[in-house]
Amino acid sequence: MDRRQMLIGAGGALGLGLGGARQALAQAQTPIRFLTPETDPTQVRVWQAFVEQYGAANRGVAIRPEYASWDDLVRKVSADLMAGAPPEVIAGSSRVGFVAAASRRNLLMDLTPVVEEIGRADFHAPSLAAWKFGNVQAAIPYGMQWPVLWCRTDLFGEAGVPLPTTWDEYRAAAEKLTSPQRGIFGACFPAGRTWNTEIQAGTAIWQAGGTMFDEKLNVTLDTPEVRRAMTYYAEMCRFSPPDIGSYGFREASAAYTSGKSATTFYWGRVLSHLHAQAPELLPKTRTVHYPRGVKQAVAFGWDEFVVYRGRNSRAAMDYVKWMLQPQQMYAMMEPVIAHVVPTRNSVVPMLQQHEWIKKHPEIVTTLIEPIDFGISSVKESPNHPFNFKWESFQARNIIPDMVQRIVLGREPVAIAVEKAQKDGADAVKDVRQ
Repeated sequence: MDRRQMLIGAGGALGLGLGGARQALAQAQTPIRFLTPETDPTQVRVWQAFVEQYGAANRGVAIRPEYASWDDLVRKVSADLMAGAPPEVIAGSSRVGFVAAASRRNLLMDLTPVVEEIGRADFHAPSLAAWKFGNVQAAIPYGMQWPVLWCRTDLFGEAGVPLPTTWDEYRAAAEKLTSPQRGIFGACFPAGRTWNTEIQAGTAIWQAGGTMFDEKLNVTLDTPEVRRAMTYYAEMCRFSPPDIGSYGFREASAAYTSGKSATTFYWGRVLSHLHAQAPELLPKTRTVHYPRGVKQAVAFGWDEFVVYRGRNSRAAMDYVKWMLQPQQMYAMMEPVIAHVVPTRNSVVPMLQQHEWIKKHPEIVTTLIEPIDFGISSVKESPNHPFNFKWESFQARNIIPDMVQRIVLGREPVAIAVEKAQKDGADAVKDVRQ
């Protein structure tokens, strides 16, 4: 039985007996809008298959998929909200601050009934808690993820340097691996005005022992730790491709799969990119956790479902419930296996049986074994409260702009950091809890 038949069978087996589904589905006189930035072609095929399967099993219900880039998603949703017509379902925005703000404005459906009906005990409890604001389960995460360092072992071998575990080792290796004459660069530190730049620079700040906000939620960028992090970041950009000023997620992955960079920071999606675009690099690839600074740290995130209030919201909740069943959850992950770790315990064994997981332990181990050093921008330490100011701070591109001033504008680190401190404080000065 192929995956398509399996999924159709799963939908039928569920009988869509998901507690009052028929009554809720009667709402859906207009298509349910489904928006996602998960737009790899293989993933798009899964979303399209879901639309067909769910529609066939629920006559009269239509799902309208829409796609946006990671960096454009929030702008698109904000524009839709201003127009009074947000998409009913969003999959994979990973913007905790944005979702928290929407929940505070009572724009989202409480998904607690979905969690309870599926079975709370089967979910990764900390992941659910990360998306619960007050008494509202504003989103249900279906996968958790963290980036790693992808390394070309053949190039490291040629240069006679070990895979890095510290900043100093990485800096020395990147310098040796960089050969502009061969078109190869030792590192790949993004400097575009993008979310990826924010994530990578933020990770460097945490690794240097700094934070972007203190425990009272005051901006804390003008510190020795942040200056140390940005100095290191700028140094590593010297060993990165010359076009990093435009790099976001896709460019950082493509630099590695095309052979331009010997290393790159990225999530598990690179594994599927290598299989599709450069299978000859698979035997020459290994992943390690980020080289540490003062401490080990990495950005920790999720892919999640959110349901906005609207006339189709009840029907949308039933569609989310259907997608969260084990077979459908696995189908979402299978095209980019190891990119995320399932948040349902019952799906983990399915992941572990995948051919690529079994075949590439030197690649996938760092991606799927749980870590205890992940950090979220909205809660930078156990002593930090949830950062309700983060959304306003992030919307102003404070971190990417600071990186660009240093890397592209050649502004001294101390001046760029001081300006970012002022801009950050100004961005959140009127934000109240």
